[in-house]
Amino acid sequence: MSDTFTMLVSVARIDEPRAMAAFLASIPDSAELAELLGRTGPLNTRAYDDENLTARFVISDGEIVTCFTVTDITIDQAEMITVECEKSDAWSETAFREAAVRALGQ
Repeated sequence: MSDTFTMLVSVARIDEPRAMAAFLASIPDSAELAELLGRTGPLNTRAYDDENLTARFVISDGEIVTCFTVTDITIDQAEMITVECEKSDAWSETAFREAAVRALGQ
């Protein structure tokens, strides 16, 4: 793990099949996520990839889905980001990045 992190953001409209196919293609083992997103309603979930030190935070309002991918962090740091985001309801790109910086002390 390094002293900095990288954050990638992907966004798609759930009712646009091509956009969703591209969105899901960037997420390993996305079949379960696709099933969850196929249901109507909001979604807030996350996953951690131990091998690659990568956390994915997925949020959807039922129409648009966003995935924040944060690399070079431990599972404990991913938990700290989750707590910070939930405290501040930080789910826009800017708010999420600020919450991650606060959580990681950077």
